[in-house]
Amino acid sequence: MRRLAFPLALVLALSAMPGRSQSQLKISGPQFPQPTEAECDQDWAGMRQELEKALEKTPKHEIAGGYHALGQALESCQKYDEAIAAFERGKTLQSWHAQYKFDIARVRIRQQKLTQALNIYRQYHQSESKQLSAKEIDGLAYNDLGENLVSVGELDRAIATFDYATRLTPKNAAIWRNLGKTQVKAQKYDPAIQSFRQAVLIKESASLTDRQLDARAYLQVGHYLTSTQKVKEGVPFLENAIALDPQYSDAYLVLGQNYAQQRRWDEAITNYTQRLKLSPKSVYTHTLMGDALIRKQDFEGAFTQYRQFLGSNATKPDAELDADAYKWLAKALKKLNRLGPAVEAYQKIAALQPKNAHVLNEMGVVLTTLERWEEAIVVLRKAQDVFQANQAEQSAPFGSDMIVINLGGALAGNGQVEEALTVLRPVVQDSPENPFIRMTLGKVLLQAGQKQEARQLLQTGLKKVSFPLAFVGIETTPNAKLETVLGQLYFELKQYDLALAHYQKAVQIDPDFAVGHFAVGNILRRQGKSDQAIPAYEKALKLQPRNLFFTHQFYSGRGLALLAQGKEAAAIADFERATQLNAINVEALHGLGKALLQQNKPSAAIPHLEAAYDLNPGYPQVAEDLRLAKSQTSVESNPPQTE
Repeated sequence: MRRLAFPLALVLALSAMPGRSQSQLKISGPQFPQPTEAECDQDWAGMRQELEKALEKTPKHEIAGGYHALGQALESCQKYDEAIAAFERGKTLQSWHAQYKFDIARVRIRQQKLTQALNIYRQYHQSESKQLSAKEIDGLAYNDLGENLVSVGELDRAIATFDYATRLTPKNAAIWRNLGKTQVKAQKYDPAIQSFRQAVLIKESASLTDRQLDARAYLQVGHYLTSTQKVKEGVPFLENAIALDPQYSDAYLVLGQNYAQQRRWDEAITNYTQRLKLSPKSVYTHTLMGDALIRKQDFEGAFTQYRQFLGSNATKPDAELDADAYKWLAKALKKLNRLGPAVEAYQKIAALQPKNAHVLNEMGVVLTTLERWEEAIVVLRKAQDVFQANQAEQSAPFGSDMIVINLGGALAGNGQVEEALTVLRPVVQDSPENPFIRMTLGKVLLQAGQKQEARQLLQTGLKKVSFPLAFVGIETTPNAKLETVLGQLYFELKQYDLALAHYQKAVQIDPDFAVGHFAVGNILRRQGKSDQAIPAYEKALKLQPRNLFFTHQFYSGRGLALLAQGKEAAAIADFERATQLNAINVEALHGLGKALLQQNKPSAAIPHLEAAYDLNPGYPQVAEDLRLAKSQTSVESNPPQTE
C-alpha cells in the first residue's frame, strides 16, 4: 500500500488516536508546518482507492487508521468536505471509536458550522449518559466546542463558549478550569483568576478562606504559564500564591519547577526545601531537589538529600541506607548524563553490596558508554562471577545473558574481537529470541569482517523477533529494514563508508523510507558532503513532515548541514523548529547556540548552550562553545579602553 505523504504513517496515526476519556484541552504544543501546495495537490483519490484495495488483506482497524491520517492531511490542506468524507469512512470501519466523530466536529468548526459541531457533541454525551439532564448535556457539548475553538485559535469565541457552558452547568469545575486556561492564553489574567477560583471552590472545599482560595487561583495561572514555557510571566502569580497562603506547599513546588526551567538552581532548591518542610513525604519533590543539586555539581548534597528521605521512615542499618541512597544518586546521574560521577556512585554501592551483580552490570554499561573498555571488562567479568556465586540473591528479571551482552560489547570495543565472539555465540543459542544478543553479536561479526554470517544472523532474527529499532510510525520492507540494521551497526563501528552503502541500499529498496534518507543525510554530513546531505534530509521531511518521533531530528540534521555551509540564518530556522518540536533535542540546542555564536550573538547563544549542557555535559564541544560564549559576553560587557 502506498504510504500516506502526511501527517503520520498509518500505524502511528492509529496509535495516536486518543479515547474520549483521554481527551484534554490542548492549548499548547508543537505546531507542524503547513503543507506545501505540491503536497496538497497530490492524488488523494488514488490514496483512497489504495486503502480500499488493502481491505482485502489488511485488518479493518488499520485501514481505519489510514483514513484517519488521510482525513488529517486533507484537513491541513483545507479540503474540508473531503476530510469529512475520510473521517466518515473511518467511522464506518471502526464504529466503536468516538474519535472520528470529534474529528468531523473539528472540521465543521473550521468551516464555521458551529451548530453542526455542537450537535455531534450533544449526541455523543446523550449516548454516553442517561443520567444527565438536558442542561448538563448541553454544558458538556459547549465545553467540547470551546476546546476545539481553542485548537483552531479562536480564543475570544472559545471564552464566550466556555462562559456559556458554566452558566448551563455552574458546578462543573473542569469547565471553569478550561475557561481559566483559555483566558490565560488570551492574557486576560484577572478573569482567569476568578475562573480558577470558582473551579477551586467547587473542587476543593468551601471551608477555605478567601485568601486560600485566591492563592490556589493564582497558582493555577502560574502553573499554566510555567507549563507553557512562559516561565518569567508565571513567577509573579506563584509568588502571590505564596504571599496569600505561606503554608500552601504546592505553590513552592511549582515555583521551584519554574526556577529550574530558568536554570536558577539556587532559587529552585530554596523553594523545594520549603515544599519539603510542608510535605516531607513527597517523593517527586525529593527527586526534583536531587536533580537540581546534581545540576549544580553538588553530588554529595544530592546523596545527603536522598539518604535523609529514605531514612525518614526506615529502620535499616546505616550501610543499607547508604547503598539505597547511592542507587538513587546513580540513577539520577545516569538520567542527567553525568556518567563519570555515576561510575563513582556505582563503585560505592558495590563496596557496600559486594554480592549485587546487577550493580556491577550497570557500572559496566556506563563504563562502556564512556569507552573505558578495560575497566568495563574487569567489572563485567566480576559481575559474571558474582551472579554465578549468588544467583538466589539477584533481582528478577535480571539474568546472566544481560551481563554477557555487555561483556561481549566491551571486549569488542577494546579490540578483543575473537574473545567477544567466543563469549556471545553460545548465548545466542541459549536465548535465540533475545534481539539485543543478536544485534551485539551481529555488530561484532561485522567488526571481525564476517559479514555474511552477520547478515544471516540478523535476517533470521528479524523474522523471529522485533528488533530494537525506533522506527515507530514508519513501516518499511523486511529487506530495507535489514539493510538499515546493517547500516546502523556499521555506523556504531564508525565505519561510515560501509554504513552509507547499506543505508543507500535501504532507500533503493524502499524509496519512501524516510528514516533511511535521514540516515543517508547523517553520514554524508559527517563526511563533509553537506551539499549532498541536505537533499537527503529534505526527502525525509517530504515523506514524513509530521511524525512526532522523527521530524525534530530531520530539522536538526538539516540545520547542521546548513551551518556547515555557513548559512547561519537558515540553520537557525531549522534548529528553532526542532526545539519547538522537542525541547530536549541536544543536537538542535547546541546547533542553535553555535549558529548564534557564529553570528557574533553570544548573549543569545548562552541560554541554548546552557540548556544543551544541562541535558548532556559530555555532548561534543558543547562545554567549549558555552565557555567561548560566556567569555565573549564578558568581553562585550567590559570593552577594552581606547587611548
